[in-house]
Amino acid sequence: MDVFVYFLLETLIVGLMILGLYASKKHFGIGLLFIFLGTLQFFQTILSGNVYNLYFDVFLFSPGSTLIFISTLFGVLLILRNESIIKVRSAVYGIVLSNIILVFLSYISLEQILSDNYSRNTTFLAEIFNFDINLFFIGITLLYLDMILIMFIFRYLESKFPKNYFLQFFGASVITSVLDSVLFYTLNFYSELNYSEMMIGNVAGKILVSFILSSLFAFYFVINPQKENKRKALKIKDIIMIINFTTSGKR
Repeated sequence: MDVFVYFLLETLIVGLMILGLYASKKHFGIGLLFIFLGTLQFFQTILSGNVYNLYFDVFLFSPGSTLIFISTLFGVLLILRNESIIKVRSAVYGIVLSNIILVFLSYISLEQILSDNYSRNTTFLAEIFNFDINLFFIGITLLYLDMILIMFIFRYLESKFPKNYFLQFFGASVITSVLDSVLFYTLNFYSELNYSEMMIGNVAGKILVSFILSSLFAFYFVINPQKENKRKALKIKDIIMIINFTTSGKR
């Protein structure tokens, strides 16, 4: 099967899973979505460091830094759309904490693998758990900033185009992901010969995922009007409360 078909299948599975967990919150609460977003961080790290495919003989990118990355941002936007500041803050810092803990557990696992000869597939596992710490923490920092930025953009677009769900998700995602790619690859790979190729491929992958998930999410909200979404557009002070751990009685 063509790698592009696999990529589309992955995107649909992850997108439908996020929407399904969000839709089931009345029965199970929002916690299941939080757990799923945290689980995605492991796959994002593993895939971003090891799995790359060439699409249409032009664009080279990893499903980890495109599909999983964009899916995480979309999950945060779903929580932002109808949940309280405390829950949005929990999602943002839970995702950041998941990534940080993953680094330390991976380092410990690597030392366990290399400490004796009893582990199986040691060469393969050593490559999987051997992360570039600098790249990883730059990525985590950018991910945190991305989650804050996309909330600003999304709420702005939502206030300007309240009925255009596709534009809300797609516009916020594309602007944020393009900035993320430019910063990440410029900070880490600017001196590399294939710098432009890597960055363009990553941007193309993120835009593709953004288009698919925006279409999927827009369709969901068209057929499921959110009657409970009666709160006013998020203001700067609200996002500041997400960052500085203050809260409001109304939210």
